[in-house]
Amino acid sequence: MSDTLRGDRVLWIVALLLGVFGLLVVYSATVSLVFRHHPEMPEYYLVKHGLTLIVSFFLAYVVHLTDYRRWGALFEIFWWISVVLLIYVFFRGGGAQRWIYIGGISLQPSELARFTLMGVLAYRMAAAPERLVDWEGLFPLLWRVGLTFGLIAPLNLSNGLLLLSLSGLFLYIGGVPLRFLLRIAGIGILLVGVLFLVAPRAKVWQQRILAYWKGEVVAAPRVDDYQRAHASLAVYSGGIWGKGPGRSTQRYYLPQSYSDFAYSILIEEYGLVGGLLILGLYALFLWRLAALATLATGFAQLLLIGAFLQIAMQVIIHVGVSLELLPITGIPLPWISLGGSSLLVQALLLGLSLAVSSKVLSK
Repeated sequence: MSDTLRGDRVLWIVALLLGVFGLLVVYSATVSLVFRHHPEMPEYYLVKHGLTLIVSFFLAYVVHLTDYRRWGALFEIFWWISVVLLIYVFFRGGGAQRWIYIGGISLQPSELARFTLMGVLAYRMAAAPERLVDWEGLFPLLWRVGLTFGLIAPLNLSNGLLLLSLSGLFLYIGGVPLRFLLRIAGIGILLVGVLFLVAPRAKVWQQRILAYWKGEVVAAPRVDDYQRAHASLAVYSGGIWGKGPGRSTQRYYLPQSYSDFAYSILIEEYGLVGGLLILGLYALFLWRLAALATLATGFAQLLLIGAFLQIAMQVIIHVGVSLELLPITGIPLPWISLGGSSLLVQALLLGLSLAVSSKVLSK
């Protein structure tokens, strides 16, 4: 393989294909945003997303040339930076905003915090695996998970629960005894229960759970019922082959059609065939990560497992919400949904996975 392009070719190709699909979906799904904010430039969000995609692939390229072993200490630094950003976002405007904007790109600190936390866990577990069997050795890991969750969950419970689920699975795979994790899970359930009662967005979460549990859509203009109704219409009207690129009707009505419900619009325009094709690309990407992880050891293996878990969980949750299999929540579809922070985190995951694969495949 070329000295300038290293790592597993399949990962490069699949990420590129997903990025192209993302451009098509974003261009179509942002039509209502264009009418409201940039009617003079219909291609505004296409250009913006395309430039962000270029920056993301350049970042992945730079990262994949680095030695992954040097990222251990960097994860710790970047995690502390993400904590500072989370605190800033938490207190800014009474907690009303979850994003910050840098150079016209929206960044969600919770995305960076999740990525860096998984890196910190991987580094520390690989450095001292023998310390994972007692509470004293687990404490440096657990308080980091708890602090990150505590800063994310009050404003964004879905990302908080995703963080807890990922952390729990990752710790178990890394060697933490199940009996410890069950006790920790009990504490986590208690904390989530408290948040459901006192958090600023508690009523919104309660309504979403009730709406999902009842499984019905009402005519009242409740946001969640409205979203579920139009997401379902998008999926059902897509049929086998879809309506064709740019011919979605639900993009005019479905809130967050370009991010939280990107898969619904994708199925409406490209049908069951397009939806299965995208899932097939994700499956191929995840299969390559799993295959590479079986060849690696220590920190390298945990990095690949962490990337696998983060991407798999995001895809499962996003697709589950779009198909009404899960309660409504705001999780972007990797490489496809509009969003600067999501793309940049995916780029970092891709770059690190490629950096590891270049070492593993060269042995």
